[in-house]
Amino acid sequence: MRQVNDKSNQLTPLVSVVIPTYNRARFISQSIESVEQQTFKNYEIIVVDDGSNDNTAELLQLRYGKKIVYIRKQDNQGLAAARNTGVEAARGKYIAFLDDDDQWLPEKLEMQVVLMQHNPSLGLAYCNAYLVNESNTLIKEIQGSKRGYIFDDMLTSNHFGISSVLLQKKVFLETGLFDECLSALEDWDLWIRVSKMYEVDFVNRALVTYRMHSNNMSNNLMNMERSTFMVLDKHWRTIYADKKNEQKRNAVYSSHCVNFAWKQYFFGDTTAFRRLIMQALQYDPLHCVIVPGGRDLRIRERALFESFNTFWLKRSQFGTIARKKTFAAHYMQLAWEFYHQGDMSDFRRCLCLACYNSFPKVNLRLIVPFLKSFMGKVIADGIHGVRKKFMSAGQ
Repeated sequence: MRQVNDKSNQLTPLVSVVIPTYNRARFISQSIESVEQQTFKNYEIIVVDDGSNDNTAELLQLRYGKKIVYIRKQDNQGLAAARNTGVEAARGKYIAFLDDDDQWLPEKLEMQVVLMQHNPSLGLAYCNAYLVNESNTLIKEIQGSKRGYIFDDMLTSNHFGISSVLLQKKVFLETGLFDECLSALEDWDLWIRVSKMYEVDFVNRALVTYRMHSNNMSNNLMNMERSTFMVLDKHWRTIYADKKNEQKRNAVYSSHCVNFAWKQYFFGDTTAFRRLIMQALQYDPLHCVIVPGGRDLRIRERALFESFNTFWLKRSQFGTIARKKTFAAHYMQLAWEFYHQGDMSDFRRCLCLACYNSFPKVNLRLIVPFLKSFMGKVIADGIHGVRKKFMSAGQ
């Protein structure tokens, strides 16, 4: 446990840093050291060992001793229970969570505490984050965008990870702790509850490093899928009494089905892919399914339209117009994916199929890109660029 005793910091609030861990001896030291390197010094570190059977206990006691509050559970009870144990033991005004395979940048706590102190109405503050692989190579930066009362936004998706968050401890008195019935996404469930009652803000700077590796819970697709819909069911069932909210709810459920469908597709489970696409269409028959670009686009096209044909064959009550409308939208999207790949032949094919399914409301403006495609992508893009410059000059 680390606290500052000098007078200049007497008014600085204590932050309780809760680190749940389970068999992560190879990573836990890096996480703890990233807390020790914080420019903000008035903190306590609470490590909740969720029944590890590796050398985690020996390592922590040997290396850190009384520098941390170490709580060991005999049995593995899951992340939600471990975090709740940490919250209950916390003495700070603020609570920050750090997963045992993530790290903080030095100014993380300082910048978030300043933000929270300047706006006492905030229940939660988060920050941008770096996503790295197991070798610590940068994959991308995850940037924040949601602030204020973001309850509606949180119902659609989890917009920030748990290691980026700082909360007022008093928030838990009103929202309750993590839901231990959830085996994943218990953080998202809590953020939804927090955002329903409090404002949220973020520090527009990457102050956390998330490590992706083979043992990440997010890799367990079936568990993530099940937990996602448990969270959605838990919150949406109370707010979609009218038709408008029911339609919005169905659109959200459909989007999550599509998201998991493509994850299963790339994992190689085509049966799960078809099941999820069918579920997505049942929620929202006119949902436009974005087809990821890249190689093997024709194979993905075929897989998607096999599901579409099966769905519409069994649901003739929706009518031919609805079926053709959704087919036209998807062929149009695919046409431009092929165009960006330089595949002019498939671009024209999908463009023709889009027009066929749009008939008689064919967009005549598509004739121009269709004709230009015979010149090849480079020339077609060149003509388009010259035209844009000409139009800009005319303005």
